[in-house]
Amino acid sequence: MALLAMGMPASAQTENTQQTETFGERFSRLAKKTVKEMEKAGHSLGDAIGFDDRVNPEEDADSVKIGGTYYMPLYTVNLYKGTDARVYTDQCRSMFQMKYPEAKIQSVVLPQKEWVATTVKRGNKVVQYLQTMYCYVLAKDGDDGYINARFSFTRVKQPGSSYKHAAGGWPKWERTDVIPMEDYVQMSK
Repeated sequence: MALLAMGMPASAQTENTQQTETFGERFSRLAKKTVKEMEKAGHSLGDAIGFDDRVNPEEDADSVKIGGTYYMPLYTVNLYKGTDARVYTDQCRSMFQMKYPEAKIQSVVLPQKEWVATTVKRGNKVVQYLQTMYCYVLAKDGDDGYINARFSFTRVKQPGSSYKHAAGGWPKWERTDVIPMEDYVQMSK
């Protein structure tokens, strides 16, 4: 019995195979958790004041992931039929050509049927209305690949007044993706 009693503590020590976190691992885990909580708090604050602070391509529902890189979708069909459509596409074309004069534009489109409408609230009170129209320019960059740019036209309206252009550019150049040829081939399948 004495031998059995002595063997039990030894076997209990060998059976306990729980891994303990090192200080660095624990610190890293806690730091990541803290950053996530701070991001949540920032998003909540932004939501409370009507500010959209989530401009992360990975969170963009339409993003296409190829080889670890997120790209905007390739839009080539113009769905907006408003009388002002040509004005918007011409402005985007002009801005794009100034920045990329050697790229050959393949398409300039407004891929939505109407303005995207958003109501901005502060608490339960409506403080303004936003409307946004997106424009995409797709251009061939020699034999190397393509350039895909997104522009937005945003107009704002206070309750009881008319729409005005939002600050920050008309149009605002939001994003540019330079797409290598092999990724473009996969995207266009």
